[in-house]
Amino acid sequence: MSFIALNRTLLRLLAMLCLAMAPLAMAQRSRVDTKITSLKFESERTPSFKDSSRGSQGSRETWCRIDLAFDTKGARNGWLDEVEVFWMILAESDVSSKPLVMTQSVFYTDVEDGKHAACIYLKPKFFKRYIGSSRIDSRKLSVYVEIRVDGQRVAREEIKSNRIPDGWYNKAEAAGRIIQSELLPKSKTPFAPLDYDYYEHEKVSF
Repeated sequence: MSFIALNRTLLRLLAMLCLAMAPLAMAQRSRVDTKITSLKFESERTPSFKDSSRGSQGSRETWCRIDLAFDTKGARNGWLDEVEVFWMILAESDVSSKPLVMTQSVFYTDVEDGKHAACIYLKPKFFKRYIGSSRIDSRKLSVYVEIRVDGQRVAREEIKSNRIPDGWYNKAEAAGRIIQSELLPKSKTPFAPLDYDYYEHEKVSF
């Protein structure tokens, strides 16, 4: 058998193996029943920490926290190795001609069947700089969130302003100007050590 023929044979075998494994992978995903039970906005002030040189510093800024609650059931052995929560936020701005769009994926590990909580934060100065408001105004925000297992969407939810067209999250670049670094996972904020066992544990990046 020539080298080319051998390569073709190996490619056929690999393709057959992938096709044989695909239904099994899909069956494993389909057994995971995932339901989003709550998606809401909250305000949270910067926590006060005692500094050895300056004493206790009071809370000064207010963050916008977006809370997500969801249930999972039917995972193999009752556990999912990893769950991705994908966020997309559209903000209507009084200081920009176009809305602003932000995205962020947060990965969680060792997710047991049951009830779960996750969250994402908007920095305190976001509303001052980009929205033109001195206070948090959730009426200016539209939120789309997906829960993904093995890269496949298993649940989704949306909070949308009536001024925003349906399906805006399918064409983010057309919906508004994309900005980065404003949407933060809990681990990247001063709230990282707080309510540690209430929220799912984020995947550690090295």
